[in-house]
Parts: sequence; structure tokens; C-alpha cells
Amino acid sequence: MITGPKGVIDLGYAKHVPTYAEITESGRKVSVYKNIRFANPPNGNLRFRLPDTRLPKVGGIQDGSVADLQTHCISSAPGSVPFPPFNGTTWGQEDCLFLDVYVPDNVSPGDNLPVLHYFAGGAYAFGSKEMYSSPMGLFDAMANDTKFIFVANNYRFSSLGLPGWIYMPGQDMTANLGMHDCLAAAEWTSKYIRRFGGDPGRITVVGQSAGAGIIGLLTVLNGGKGQLPFQQGWLSSPAVPPRRKPLARQQRLFTMILDKANCTSVECLRSLPEENMRHLNDFFINETPSDAGGGLFGPAPGFGPVPDGRFIPDMPAALLQRGAFHKELRSLVLGSAENEGMGTSHDTGLPEYFPTMVRQILSTASNQTIAYIQSQYDFAGNPAKLAWDWTTDVIFACNAANIATAYKNRARRYIFSVPPAVHGQDLYYMFYVNQTSTPVDRVESARAYQKNMLSFLHGREIQWPYYRSDKRITNITADGFEHVSLPVDLEHRCAMINQVLLDPANGA
Repeated sequence: MITGPKGVIDLGYAKHVPTYAEITESGRKVSVYKNIRFANPPNGNLRFRLPDTRLPKVGGIQDGSVADLQTHCISSAPGSVPFPPFNGTTWGQEDCLFLDVYVPDNVSPGDNLPVLHYFAGGAYAFGSKEMYSSPMGLFDAMANDTKFIFVANNYRFSSLGLPGWIYMPGQDMTANLGMHDCLAAAEWTSKYIRRFGGDPGRITVVGQSAGAGIIGLLTVLNGGKGQLPFQQGWLSSPAVPPRRKPLARQQRLFTMILDKANCTSVECLRSLPEENMRHLNDFFINETPSDAGGGLFGPAPGFGPVPDGRFIPDMPAALLQRGAFHKELRSLVLGSAENEGMGTSHDTGLPEYFPTMVRQILSTASNQTIAYIQSQYDFAGNPAKLAWDWTTDVIFACNAANIATAYKNRARRYIFSVPPAVHGQDLYYMFYVNQTSTPVDRVESARAYQKNMLSFLHGREIQWPYYRSDKRITNITADGFEHVSLPVDLEHRCAMINQVLLDPANGA
């Protein structure tokens, strides 16, 4: 509830005022509450453990104002990624589990606005709640009857990979902690958003790349048992390498980390100073050759999500096919770009390198299986296209297809095909602000995309078709939206990939 000075939100454990007011290009005022803690610092004894949300009460008024980068989680961005000045560097700290809340002007408790809660991407290795995008363009696009509240959180992106994503059974650690951080942040939103004027019964989570992959993982959390703290999802390029039991390679990576840290146990790693964690993260992501494949960084199997037999009992494709997913979700929108693999895959030395690419994901795939997979791709005259299309399918497009197929009449699917239609390009449409910061081919399409999203938040019907048995999708082109059938070749390739992935002989 709002108490005391104007704009103060009393959360019970802390009182926050807006850090600043931001003005959209059309003059809309939005109050921004920066850096609200949703979990205790995951360091010391809490390193490698589930987020601790038992927050102590703090006195005074918090304004969330800190120096730039001071709340970023430990991140390492390889030199190859297109994000200067971050590429090739390591930054951040472990005390990073904070979120931001954006509230449009003249909103009060009781208004019960829908909420858009954003999980950022970053290849499970780097990023933050404010690094790639701003919701101000969406606030510009809203009408009086489509007002909303926006939330974005940090999570343990890479953070050595070990506390964020690596896992070894039998060790005193929990897998997929970045996912659990996002879940804890969404639970915070469900618990506290009324105090800002939001409706906990109308929360839509949105994510891109790794952020969308996390939403995909949450759809199968606990094999679909229990209740998620959100009701809808909008997933752009859900990136989840389909690995079932990569234990031998996980053991190899875990041993490499222990050796580099001069440790023999998780307890030793837990006792290391934070600076050592940054150094280890930098070494394994920026200085060690990456052979992980599947859109991840680091030595095989890389730093990213894995089935743990507990919270994620099996790889998502298998759980979705078995019906072990959260059926209480009301609606989903799932999209991928036509050329996701361009710029996100090893595309030299093809097709000779292709067996290596496949075995980075399917570690025991036979020569016969690899030849079968390769035969499904038409790359005549452009060998790099084999890498692009395989990566597009196995990491992004078929993940989206599997989720959409499971949710049937509650799922809509799009393919983004505005040239060059590469990974992350549709993020400019989702968070369009202007042609300087978020340039797009067609401003009208970006605004139409945003208006569809705002209608979706409010539970209204949008014109995009449901992904039923006829596999109708929305194709986002340079000229606008087309409602077409899923390309037959993509449908066949995804069926082939699921067949291969679910074959235990391939060591997925």
C-alpha cells in the first residue's frame, strides 16, 4: 500500500520510493522503482543454493539508486558476442537478486492492472534486467484501457555457471538456479504487486532467448505439479539445448572448475571470495575454448539448464509429450526467428564439422543417425546453412513447436521472417522505442506487435491464430502480419528431431 510521502510503497520488509520518473516520447510519465530486493545475497553459505526469500526488515526509505552495474549478477560475455563494451569482459557481483517495477502515472492500489514480468536473455552467461531493452516504447503504445505494470528481475546468469547453471548429482548444490531465481521473482510479483496497483491474477511473463527458455522450463517445473505464480507467457526464441543425461561431461566440467579453483569440494568453492568467483567465471567463458554447442558457452557441456531429476525430471520435450506440464496456464504466445542459427552457430568447415555439432548435443549419436539428420537439410551451394538451420531447429524453433503443440488451443505461434530474421531481431519489435535505439524495417508492424501484446496482457482476443491441428501461425514479414500454415519442411524436421532426441541411444 502507498503510505507516507508520495510514491512510498510499504512492502512490510522495506519501504521504497520511485528512483526516478521516466517520460516516454509521447509525454507519458512512468515511475520507476529500481533495485527492490526479492532474495538475500546468494553468497557464502547461500552460494549454490535455492534463492532465500526470507528477507530481513530494513529501516528508512529505499530509493534504489546505485551506481551503474552495481546490481548486475556476475556475468561474462565472450568477445564474439555483439554487445560492446561488454564483450570480452567479466563484471557484476553475487549480491544481485533485485528487480525493478515500472508504474504509469495515476495508478493506485485497487486499480488491478495486468502485469508484464520480463526475464532477460543472455545465453545463460551474461545480462541484466536493464541491459538489452526498455519498456518505455510499450508504455508509449498503451491506450487508457490497456495500462499495465512492468517488472524485470536479475537472476544468476552465469555466475561461474556453477551457482547459476552447472550441476552435479550427489553434491550439496541445486541445478538451474537462474530458473529458480526467476521463479522467486515472479512469486514476489504475485505477492506484492497489488501494492503498486497490479493484479496478481493477471501476470504475463515474457522472455527472450535464455529468458524465454526459462519460461519453457517453468512450464514443466515439477512435472506440471503445483501452481505457477503467473497465468500467461510470451516466449521469444526459447533457447533450451535438449539434453537428458549429460552426466559424464558435467563431471568433466565440474572437475575442471575444482582444479582451477584449487578445491576438492563444493564446500571449498562456497568459501571462496567473490573475486575468485569472477576470475573463475572469466576464465571458463572468456579464456577457455568453448565446445559446448547448443548456444551455450564454456567447456562441454557448457553453462546452461539441465534436467536434475527433481524440479525438472526429464528434458522438456519428453515431459511435454507425456503431458507433464502446467495445464493451469491460460494462454501462451511462442515465437522464433527464421534464421536463429545465423550468428549463433559454428558455421565454418561444414559439412565436415556437422558430426561434432550434433554430438555436442547428442553425445553418443551414431554416424548413421548423423547422416540421417543431415539428409533432412537442404544446404546446396551454402554449407553454412546446414549449421544455421540445425541450430535454428534444435535450440529454438522446435522448442517453441513442442510447447505450442502441448498447449494446443491455448497457444499461438509466430515466425519472425523480416530479413535477415536473426536471433533477437524481434526484440526490437517487442520493445520498440524509436528508429535510433530500436530500428525496425516497418514502424507500423512494431506498433501492431506491441498492441497485440498489450491486448494479450488484458486477456483480450488477438487476431493471431491458435496453434491447433492445422498448425496455423502468424508470419511477421517486412510488410506486416500474415496468417499461414507452418512450413511443411519445418514441421517434418521438428518431428525428426523429437524422434532422435527421445531415442536413448543418442545420449541426449
